[in-house]
Amino acid sequence: MSKIDHAVILNAYLSRLTHADIENLLMHDKKRVHAMLNLGNTGQAQAQAGFYAAVCNAVNNLLKHDVMLIENVIARETFGEYTE
Repeated sequence: MSKIDHAVILNAYLSRLTHADIENLLMHDKKRVHAMLNLGNTGQAQAQAGFYAAVCNAVNNLLKHDVMLIENVIARETFGEYTE
């Protein structure tokens, strides 16, 4: 069994996200890092929840066709096969 190439999978996602979604992820990541360095547990949890919401929003904005392409990349990397 070969090792999964996570770079291939991450590239599949990043290649299909809009610039607006990437910018939103970066904004929430900055807030999350700030919270980790400067805020307490509640602030950190809220920032992490905001980042997760941004991730969910970006994934929900993907086109069906893009999701199918990403699923094929994942299937190829994990099982060595394509799906239809």
